[in-house]
Amino acid sequence: MPLSAMLRPGSLSIRILCAGILLPTLSACDGGGTSAEDAERRAATAGIVITTAADADALIPPLVATTAGKQVVDLLFDHLADPKDAQVRTDGDEGFAPRLARSWSWAPDSLSITFVIDSAARWHDGAPVTAADVRFSWRFYTDPAVGSMHARGFAGIDSVTVRDRYTAVVWWNRRHPEQFFQIAYNLAVMPEHLLGALHADSIATSAFASHPIGSGRYRLAQWERKRQLVLAADSMNYRGRPTFDRVIWSIAPDPNAATAAILSGQADVLEVLRGDAVTRAAQVPTLRTVEYGSLDYGYLVFNQRPSARRAVSFADQTMRVALSAAVDRAAIVQNALDSLGRVALGPITRSEATADTAVRAIAFDTAAAGRMLDSLGWRWDTKQTVRTRNGRALAFNILVPASSGTRKKLAVLLQAQFKQIGAAVEIDAVESGVFAARLHDGDFDTALNAWRNDPSPTSIRQSWGSVRGDDIGANFGRYSSANFDATVDSAIVTFDPRQRTALFRRAYQRIVDDAPAIWLYEPRNLAAVRTRLVPTGLRADAWLAGLADWDVQRVKAPPTVARASVP
Repeated sequence: MPLSAMLRPGSLSIRILCAGILLPTLSACDGGGTSAEDAERRAATAGIVITTAADADALIPPLVATTAGKQVVDLLFDHLADPKDAQVRTDGDEGFAPRLARSWSWAPDSLSITFVIDSAARWHDGAPVTAADVRFSWRFYTDPAVGSMHARGFAGIDSVTVRDRYTAVVWWNRRHPEQFFQIAYNLAVMPEHLLGALHADSIATSAFASHPIGSGRYRLAQWERKRQLVLAADSMNYRGRPTFDRVIWSIAPDPNAATAAILSGQADVLEVLRGDAVTRAAQVPTLRTVEYGSLDYGYLVFNQRPSARRAVSFADQTMRVALSAAVDRAAIVQNALDSLGRVALGPITRSEATADTAVRAIAFDTAAAGRMLDSLGWRWDTKQTVRTRNGRALAFNILVPASSGTRKKLAVLLQAQFKQIGAAVEIDAVESGVFAARLHDGDFDTALNAWRNDPSPTSIRQSWGSVRGDDIGANFGRYSSANFDATVDSAIVTFDPRQRTALFRRAYQRIVDDAPAIWLYEPRNLAAVRTRLVPTGLRADAWLAGLADWDVQRVKAPPTVARASVP
């Protein structure tokens, strides 16, 4: 039966065809029913269109570095286990549900975990998933020749061994609370029989890179770079067929075009609404907004590396605290983000299990800021235009990426507030690649950066742990605190959940007091979704991870049948 004869006008699949995306012809027997209600559901679940301005960077998990790529590989490749809840628990295994591993057991000394692979699991080419694939995948991620940015996530794992066809054992050199999270969350299992013979330098250009074979509930159907990416349901998947026959990422040229696509009905999902698009979406009867957690925060980082050209030393804690006290963060966030942002807690977000909403922030107090600057010798000039010391003005730059409208607006607001306490601030807007390079190289005074945390609270070491050698991680301001480092290190190895949380919160208070940055905002994530869709499994770290189980609203409610009670 032709598709046009089966679907009602205005259905999702008709919209997809109008957008130029072809779906396979569906027969009346697909789905196992012939009623009007069954046909309605088949039409509603034929496909779902996600509009986005970002294409996937890669589809081989160890090579993925962007959110767009991660969203796709999460549906193509399975992990040994997946988080159960929206707030990911990283200590122990209670917060995880079986996936490729149908069960696991700990050694008496907790230095190894044995995973039993589900024997029904198959790669999309029909080959069985085995324990050897788990061992291969760990080796692939950690191979220096591959150069995966995710290799650090497996530090402390000595080896992965194969006990039999479906049994893999992961071995650690020491116990720590996040052993299970480390292997289950970080390791996307890949097929050895397809990747094992490839050389590291040819992986990115291999046939597998453009058409990967996974074990997830969706398989890759098409990838036309910078235009569209299509996944098809793996109908015989060991975890069951997903709800939608197709998932289509329609790649828009820019965020405005993506917003236009969702508002006009050409797409079904937009990951993040920003600015006046929230109000416009509220006026579309077939759209609703869905809020999900955030692991992102925005901050103004102080460069603490000494510089002869700078009059201001940001290595001085009093200077950093004074500038922090000069900023009305609530007013800035309200002005720049309106209802789509909250004042940041620190280098953490409210979606993290160890978050502390009671952390004591540096209060907005321009009088106190002025007294601190006076104590450092920075005095107003005779015209009350700027503070000076030893003939040099209290002046510095704010580095921002020119492509970020939000951060440029924040920079202007900060500039005005710093002027009130006698600081002359210039905005240095540069192309995003230049911004990233200068941030890494320490070529800035202050910089407006945005960061996405890992679900593990231990990742704070990457961004704010003291720099050792040439590896700065993401500690762009070169912050160093032995007290902070020691408290985080203690939290990382503590098994008692309450004590672990208490230690992390003590570290958060320490870094907020030290003020290596002004913690500005935490965005509120609002997705635009068609009202007929029922999202489920929305997580701050991977909000589309549960897409295979999203549902659709029943278009026609079944008739209510009165039944006599049976005594």
